[in-house]
Amino acid sequence: MDQFQRPYLLLLIIPILILLFFQWKQNPYGPIFSIKSDRFQKINGSVWVELRKTLLLISELLVYVSMLFLIFAAAGPGSNYKLAPDNTQGIDIMIALDISGSMVNSYDFLPKNRLSVSKDLLKQFIKKRIYDRIGIVVFAGAAYLQSPLSSDRYALEELITDTSNEDIEEQGTAIGDALVLSTYRLRNSEAKSKIIILLTDGVSNTGKLDPETAAYTSQTLGIKVYCIGIGKEEGQYEVNYDSLLKISSNTNGKFFRAESPEVLEEVLNEINRLEVTSLPSKPLEIHETQFPSYVFIFFLFLFLHLSLKIYPLKEKI
Repeated sequence: MDQFQRPYLLLLIIPILILLFFQWKQNPYGPIFSIKSDRFQKINGSVWVELRKTLLLISELLVYVSMLFLIFAAAGPGSNYKLAPDNTQGIDIMIALDISGSMVNSYDFLPKNRLSVSKDLLKQFIKKRIYDRIGIVVFAGAAYLQSPLSSDRYALEELITDTSNEDIEEQGTAIGDALVLSTYRLRNSEAKSKIIILLTDGVSNTGKLDPETAAYTSQTLGIKVYCIGIGKEEGQYEVNYDSLLKISSNTNGKFFRAESPEVLEEVLNEINRLEVTSLPSKPLEIHETQFPSYVFIFFLFLFLHLSLKIYPLKEKI
């Protein structure tokens, strides 16, 4: 359950709780205890009488709990699900994330490092792309596929969470290899738009292929590359933003500078606005109600209350 259709009805809980508090102060055992008999004074301390007092308390509480569930049922509990039309074709996105040592050992994104900030913001970005398939490539001195194109948001977020700079032993920054691998995973895509989001803070200094040749391959297949240069240029690690700018320009993408976590968040939001999917029809929204479950619990508690009145509380204490 994630929402109520009529949440204003939950305000009825307040008078119920006030009434419960008032009765608890005045007579917690309910009306059945209002009549006292001398014949029970002699055995006032018996176990049976104490047990019946406890059952009376439970019986009275069952009434209030059942009313609470009736209010919950009236408020319309349930969950909403959005289903995209069958003929909707979203965007295929490959995220190439630099996890080299400089992404962890930098000090310009404190209190977190560049990799932690990038991971947090990428997870937010993935949540917004509900109609797209997304894949993940991680790279340092070599590039590896972390996830093929997938619509499973939970699995993608989990993979990004578990990603660390220890996943790749090879040192360096192989931007060209990351681009080629991302392009390879998009080559057979039938999506109307195919893009690569490349996040890095360094210079391509290793790998089997240089970034320019890799970018040409992406351009040939109609894949746009959005390059994000992370970190400050005057930091302790060498950067080459001109190379990233050239890659984006040659592939009809766009280059961004992200010198702080706030700017990186704005960059990802801008990419999210640039790459939108036009849906042929509105998504279908389905509300899965949990009304029957709450009504069932209401009658169950009411039945238990009445059962206690029949036995063992059929006689006044």
